Amino acid sequence: MLDLDWSTILWEILNFLIITVVLYFLVFKPMAKRAELRAIEKATLKAELEHDRAEAAVKLDEIDDRLINLEEEIQKISDEAYANSQILQNNLLEATHEEAKTILLNAVNESRKEQLVDIKKNQVELVNTVLKITRDTLQSVIPPEVHTRLVEELSTAIWDMGRSDMSAVQRVRDSLEGRQPTVRIEVPAALTNEQYLKLLNTFNALADKEVDLQIKVVPEMIAGIKARIGDIVLDNSLSNQIDSLRDQVSRSMETFSPVQNE
Repeated sequence: MLDLDWSTILWEILNFLIITVVLYFLVFKPMAKRAELRAIEKATLKAELEHDRAEAAVKLDEIDDRLINLEEEIQKISDEAYANSQILQNNLLEATHEEAKTILLNAVNESRKEQLVDIKKNQVELVNTVLKITRDTLQSVIPPEVHTRLVEELSTAIWDMGRSDMSAVQRVRDSLEGRQPTVRIEVPAALTNEQYLKLLNTFNALADKEVDLQIKVVPEMIAGIKARIGDIVLDNSLSNQIDSLRDQVSRSMETFSPVQNE
């Protein structure tokens, strides 16, 4: 028969109970508390996320309503002006291009016997002279209505971008991240109050925030408008199109040689 030492057995049982109590208070209870806190934190974060999503959906609906209403009103006003400005602008640019091309071709034919270096130098001077004459001529004959239509055209183009190319709109908004929402505008003449308010509403919608318009009058632009918002530049001025014409003519003249048309 086994000789059991009951005092030892009782002591071991007591030690086990003590260790169990110590582990409960020092390990299991803190772990359970931390798990409970994490569960509460996750539930709180989830509730905040759902709330933010709901607010975002409401704001998006408001923006959509504003865009729809503004779009309908602007479309009615600008359709006719936009079509007329396109026709006038195309005619002016075509006439200017043909005149510049004719003058430059004649000038090249007259100077083709000169040295190539001199010809290239003269080409640059001719391009600048012709385009300066063209710029001065346009500046004196362009009616104010052309400038007004080009301003309307830029505003319409921005709204069209909002309807057809949201990725471009998002690039504009991304470029404003962390920046002061400022739009730097250059125009050949001071804006009317109506033009200022229309552009302000247009760029507010584009940036999805209140922007600050900084207006600079640059008479050399002739007609149209240039706007910089974030990293994006929008420019439909006649001055910019004449500069583009200079580049085209310069590239075209690079193909001429001194012995052509001998």
